[in-house]
Amino acid sequence: MKVKVENVALVYLELPDSNAEQDLYELEELISTAQGEIKLHCTQKRNSIDANTVLGKGKLEELKRTIELLDCEINVVIFSCNLNATQRALLKKTLNCDVIDKIDLILDIFALRATSAEGKKQVELAQLSYNLATKPEGDFSRQGAGIGTRGPGETKLETNKRLARERMYRLRQELKEIEKHRNLTRKKREENGMFTVALVGYTNAGKSTLFNRITESAVYADDKLFATLDTTVRKVKTRHGVEILICDTVGFLKELPHALLNAFKSTLEEATRADLLLNVCDASDSNVERHIEVTEETLAELSTTAPIVRVYNKCDKLADNSALPLEPARTSIYLSALTGKNVDVLMETIDNYVMSKYAVVKLRVPHADSAKLLSDLHKYSAECQEVNYLDECVEMKVVISKKYVDLVAQYIYF
Repeated sequence: MKVKVENVALVYLELPDSNAEQDLYELEELISTAQGEIKLHCTQKRNSIDANTVLGKGKLEELKRTIELLDCEINVVIFSCNLNATQRALLKKTLNCDVIDKIDLILDIFALRATSAEGKKQVELAQLSYNLATKPEGDFSRQGAGIGTRGPGETKLETNKRLARERMYRLRQELKEIEKHRNLTRKKREENGMFTVALVGYTNAGKSTLFNRITESAVYADDKLFATLDTTVRKVKTRHGVEILICDTVGFLKELPHALLNAFKSTLEEATRADLLLNVCDASDSNVERHIEVTEETLAELSTTAPIVRVYNKCDKLADNSALPLEPARTSIYLSALTGKNVDVLMETIDNYVMSKYAVVKLRVPHADSAKLLSDLHKYSAECQEVNYLDECVEMKVVISKKYVDLVAQYIYF
């Protein structure tokens, strides 16, 4: 889909606890991803955000004059801080162009990236929820072709808050139906006792590339923020022959909108119910430690309980290993999903976690019971590594989840 490149003015407020270099880099990447071209940078150091004008009055007047004097037309002004309805109305009137904040920008990118019916509904719900809380009535849910106005729902929608709430109610009902089907699938997997590994991490850390490498799939992967939104699940076999599930999830970001987390809650449940989490991070990024922290804070918000293995990806971009973080007290793996280096080490680590929940048992089963037992073993995702038909019985060597060992206890021999 071809998207028009828009001229953008970026306004950054440097507050006392800001990391200007990291914040600006991330904002510039987000704007580029949303098909925007920055024509004007405006930065102001402040102790706090002005309740009405956000910037100081003098700085705002200077910004207005600069926009008017530019050769190119500025389509949208993007503020680094969150804006409320009063601030939006005043800024739009003063600057005489569309005004959005970082969360609008992130939601806009999600609108561009959403491909599945569920993803589109989730993004539209998040947009409507955020618009209700922060936009004036006149601007409330206008959707169009520009940054901050795109949406996956009805195009050119002019509506009021009452109609928006009705639309949100319908979206929630539709998402509940989709979630029911997802829960049925997940329940079957849980009944089968399949071990699940979820790839989580900061956006653009290479999760989808790693997912493709592990599962030999061809899921869309690109060097862009939020390249993929939909959770993808594939089966793979470990070294011990056990079938497990690998899940690729949506990437996280600093200050990821709560509206988005709530809308994508059912999708992110793949992470909350996983047996093992791989926190995939970009080892070549200077802010890698902060990215790890953001991801693990988000996982804590989602109440995940599974063990976490930190996977430092993109090590092929490092000149030498001296730049790698040292973590003696935590499981960490350094690899390159692109080249495949050390992916075998990751698979061995996953296999070790899997086998901590599985048992290898030898069985002697009467011929009369063997057919039913083999059917049960298949049902509970057990792996029959050896089956020998003897005169008096059938001998089997089986890898089975420890919680199902009782089902075969009477046949175990040593």
